[in-house]
Amino acid sequence: MLRGAGLDVDYEPAITREELLKKIGGYHAVIVRSRTRMDREIIEKADSLRIIVRAGAGLDNIDLEAARAKGVRVESTPEALTQSVAELTIGLILAVLRRIAYADHSMKKGEWIKRQLIGQELKGKVVGVVGAGGRIGLQVSRMLAHGFQAEVIGYDVIDVSGKAVEIGFKPVASLDELLPIADIVTLHVPYLPSTHHLIDRERIERMKDGAILINTSRGRIVDGEALLNAIRKGKIAGAGLDVYHDEPPREGWELELISHPATVCTCHIGAQTVEAQKTAAVLAAELVIRELKNAAPP
Repeated sequence: MLRGAGLDVDYEPAITREELLKKIGGYHAVIVRSRTRMDREIIEKADSLRIIVRAGAGLDNIDLEAARAKGVRVESTPEALTQSVAELTIGLILAVLRRIAYADHSMKKGEWIKRQLIGQELKGKVVGVVGAGGRIGLQVSRMLAHGFQAEVIGYDVIDVSGKAVEIGFKPVASLDELLPIADIVTLHVPYLPSTHHLIDRERIERMKDGAILINTSRGRIVDGEALLNAIRKGKIAGAGLDVYHDEPPREGWELELISHPATVCTCHIGAQTVEAQKTAAVLAAELVIRELKNAAPP
């Protein structure tokens, strides 16, 4: 698409920070995924840069303040990922409830431990969706309420009462109201200073005994060490995680968390589907073309 629009393209999926620093001065647009960090030093050297597009959701790898000061437009393509991340969220819920990963692991070892693998149904469970007003939160709520007949409650900092009626979930006034009554808590909020460790030790203690926590948003929204301690104590029955404090994880506590039999962990694959990647690429290219060709948006 970009070459077809008459633009010169450098395709550098494995570019290092050092290489980007050398090349950034000649770029009018940059499309990045989560791996590439557009920090202040890089942006300040980008004298020709007009737009940075994050192909995906989440802008925590881009220094937004530096971009704003430089007059560089920053965009993302969150709508491309909605269905894929929502489906993975449901998959993690089911995997934890039914102990699917543990059952698979035992079978691969030649074990037959059927009697030890009593799980739970999703139908009728109270599922608390944190960030219920965003694209992914809304789609997760829709799938849970209509596909699995779960009792969905939703919280967001924005008013979700209209969407709640449309989709069929019950809005609650605060996170602290949601936590003690939810059998499952699933997180769908952006990572901001205000959401760092949003689920901290105190909030984990407020959660229902035996609850399950699902995180497909950003790892540092949860105090991971506090989550591990809660799982050790049996306060939290299990967790489904696709995101981590460090990616890949390297600290001892986080390695223990992902290896615990009560957790089901995936390597940030929420958007790793053919459909999501293709849509994100097309939307990112369209944003660049509009910016550089001065075309009005549709």
